[in-house]
Amino acid sequence: MTDFMKICILEPQDYSPESVAVYKSLGEVSTNHIDRTTADIIVIRLAHKLTKDFLNECKNLKIIACPTTGLDHIDLVECEKRGIRVVSLKGETKFLETITATAELAWGLLLSLVRTIPHAHHDVVFNKNWNRDLWKGHELKDKKLGILGFGRLGKIVAEYGTTFGMEVLANDPNVDFETISSRNVTPVSFDELFKNSDILSIHIPLNEGTTKLIGADEFKLMKPTAYLINTSRGEVLDETALVQALENKQITGAGIDVMTAEHANGEFLKNNPLIAYAAKHTNLLISPHIGGATHDSMAKTEIFIANKVRQLV
Repeated sequence: MTDFMKICILEPQDYSPESVAVYKSLGEVSTNHIDRTTADIIVIRLAHKLTKDFLNECKNLKIIACPTTGLDHIDLVECEKRGIRVVSLKGETKFLETITATAELAWGLLLSLVRTIPHAHHDVVFNKNWNRDLWKGHELKDKKLGILGFGRLGKIVAEYGTTFGMEVLANDPNVDFETISSRNVTPVSFDELFKNSDILSIHIPLNEGTTKLIGADEFKLMKPTAYLINTSRGEVLDETALVQALENKQITGAGIDVMTAEHANGEFLKNNPLIAYAAKHTNLLISPHIGGATHDSMAKTEIFIANKVRQLV
């Protein structure tokens, strides 16, 4: 690579000053979107979808730096063809064990659902209504928490469940039963997980095998009193089936931090059935992919990725 490089940070708002300093030590740093066409390194988060057409405009691009584990917003096949290195958090297990933001958000959605916290707050503040009987929820103790995907985040959420006195079940085809059992968690089959969980939390990566993995058949297996939490990727859920499951009372509620087509610059929110349902019901909570978006975690991951890039060049 050249001794002096051009680096374009495409999502500069609140970007870690320490990581920016690392990039400045490598060359000229710009936050102008136009400069991406001549940049050697492009730094992104999740707001941009790096398609083949996008990459066609970036003639000098050598490295894409992205402080995330999921990379479905980047055309990795095209990057490989062009010899573009993608620097991410994927596979950085030891470092990622220090990042708990997404697991904490999953637990926040869970608590908000079972105790109706957002809607109770809204009722008090905006309706000036002080009626505790309207917002009765459920305790977590002795309930069954199901974890689909027993990787880093699944393990952390399982620990939260144990702390709350829940019985924790888990399924992951890539993790042997002995490893799951060693965490005081009961390994179960895929179908058993859906049948027995009072709350099911999804922590799986998006790939060909997991796209729309959870659909109408899976919702039919679930208890009508069950809740679903998804902080992985929107595409692992059949969103039409989720709306139908809520409307038909096949499950009691859901909390999601991710949605299919969320990279479409907000256009996907228009006439979206999930948004329309949530606007009229209290049993669906939606947040805009804020799982990893804490000041702490974003600074740590941005610095980590900047140092990885520095080691490469």
